[in-house]
Amino acid sequence: MLNKQQRRAALRLTRRETRKLLWELRQSHDMSLEDLSVLSRIPEWQLDYLICGRGQINGGYLAQLAAFYDKRVKIELIDYPPAKDKDKDKE
Repeated sequence: MLNKQQRRAALRLTRRETRKLLWELRQSHDMSLEDLSVLSRIPEWQLDYLICGRGQINGGYLAQLAAFYDKRVKIELIDYPPAKDKDKDKE
C-alpha cells in the first residue's frame, strides 16, 4: 500500500501526463484556451485547470474534451515498479 507521499507523487504524475497530452492536442489544433472554450463549451477556467494541471481532474470535462478532439479516454491501472530495498542499498 502506498504511503501519503507516494499517493501525492502518483497524483502529480497523473496530472503531469494528462496536462502534457491535452497541451499537445491543443497545440496541434493551434487553438487558444479562449477558442477551445467556445468550441468545446467547457469554461475557460476549467480548461486552464485541466491543461495546466492546477486542480482535480474532472472526468466529465475530460471526456467532453476528448470527444471534441474525436478521441476517447482510456483509463489503465498499472502496477508500480517494485520499491527499492533499502537493505540492498546499504551493501
